[in-house]
Amino acid sequence: MTGIRQRQSAWDALHETVFDVAIVGGGINGACLYRQLRDDGYRVLLLDKGDFGGGTSQASAMMVWGGLLYLRNGDLPTVGRLCAAREHMLQRLGLFVKPRPFRYLVTRHGTHSRAVLQGALYLYWLLGACRRQRPRYECDYPERAFINRARFNGALNYEEACLEPSDARFVLSWILPSAADHDGGAALNYCALAGGGYDRAAGCWRLDLEDTLGLRYGSARARCVVNAGGVWTDTVNQRFGIRTPYRHVLSKGVFIAVKRPPEHRIPVVFETNDGDHRTFTPWGPVSLYGPTETLVDNITDGFAPRREDVSFLLNEMNGCLDRSFTPQDIVSLRCGIRPVAVERGRAGGCVSQHLSRRHRLHRDPGVPWISLYGSNLTNCIPFAAAGRNLLRTMIARADPAKHCSPSVPPPFAPDREGFPGVPEFVPSARWCADHEMCCGLADYLRRRTNIAQWVARGGLGFNDENLPHLARLARVLAPDHAGAALAAYRHRVALEHDSVLAQTPATAVPAPDEASLSFSTS
Repeated sequence: MTGIRQRQSAWDALHETVFDVAIVGGGINGACLYRQLRDDGYRVLLLDKGDFGGGTSQASAMMVWGGLLYLRNGDLPTVGRLCAAREHMLQRLGLFVKPRPFRYLVTRHGTHSRAVLQGALYLYWLLGACRRQRPRYECDYPERAFINRARFNGALNYEEACLEPSDARFVLSWILPSAADHDGGAALNYCALAGGGYDRAAGCWRLDLEDTLGLRYGSARARCVVNAGGVWTDTVNQRFGIRTPYRHVLSKGVFIAVKRPPEHRIPVVFETNDGDHRTFTPWGPVSLYGPTETLVDNITDGFAPRREDVSFLLNEMNGCLDRSFTPQDIVSLRCGIRPVAVERGRAGGCVSQHLSRRHRLHRDPGVPWISLYGSNLTNCIPFAAAGRNLLRTMIARADPAKHCSPSVPPPFAPDREGFPGVPEFVPSARWCADHEMCCGLADYLRRRTNIAQWVARGGLGFNDENLPHLARLARVLAPDHAGAALAAYRHRVALEHDSVLAQTPATAVPAPDEASLSFSTS
């Protein structure tokens, strides 16, 4: 089934089905819950106003970790839960989650001595039921070749886990159809929830929908709605008159990616001057440094890195390494917002690092509506299971529970021409359009592949040297308006990358017409 037919089939299903559950939000929480409910036999509609995994879920550190840094707050229960969730994912999802050693660098004259740090790592190991590698100290290791030896001494090695090949692909794997799917489900990206209401006589919600790519409108019916909107959860609840005892505090995180030093093989954890921590993680041909963690009030601004963010990370990273990087050395930027659940009456002024990462579910007492608060890749399976169990008390499940795991991706057709700077085959644009609801250049370069993160300036190259390759991809993904699609993508890179790094003004590429900013194969 091609991408065009996938989307058309999903839109047709809207009018033919009364869904048991409609999930609003195709990030990690919504995607994982979608898979669990489909495996239980529920008729489920999954909606996302953008691309699947296109919000917070595409801007993580790709770490599946046990919450080591929460030890500093003494939050042992959270660390224990995250460790258990990490082990569960390693056991069940070996295709997507791999164990990975980390190096925690010991700072000379730092806040904590080597003995204290080693004791904390041993406690962390014990909380993880001793299933990871035992922590050990090393005075010589390959990464010493590029670190600031005057500041850092040896390293304490311990083990976590990481996603492969990316967080966005991990989210997608929970959504894509597989042989285990049941009839009666539908997943739609670029489908905005425009409005609706609860019909008490019929016992179901009417949801008004807008296809933001094809300019179609439709409606769907569902017996229950789950709001898994992530950072938009409060906005969606407000639109439908839902009030909960929780709200989200928004924490902005920015990473910078630079060309990976040859000796960089294992993620490194640095203690910063203010007692915080940053990771320097090898990922393909780049190394990611970050993240920042700054409270923000505005969602739009929170998803946009600022020059101040980049300058802060560059200065900090240069103090940790034995060489200096400039803005012109930055290959890509990652910026996302972590939604942190707090009680609605909590006063402002809190520090993001001190907030609990516990998840919250709330069932509205008046209408069948469930709100999910909090977001964490590591805890996605138990959080979705809690939502599924709550739904079972409201709607009887159709089939006995089955083994829940992401879909095993079918062998993809590789892009035989390859892409400069990408050290591996990637799926072809045509294959992604036909099989993965890939609707444009940004989807393909940023979420179906890692090109936009591994190759400078969103894949364009430092000097637009890859423009012919992007033009080729645009002709596949938007054959009727390839030129406008490419212009829209270049304009986006100018705004989100060039202007932030002050390489070129944002007006260097003319702004395309608004109609050309969204494009698809349909």
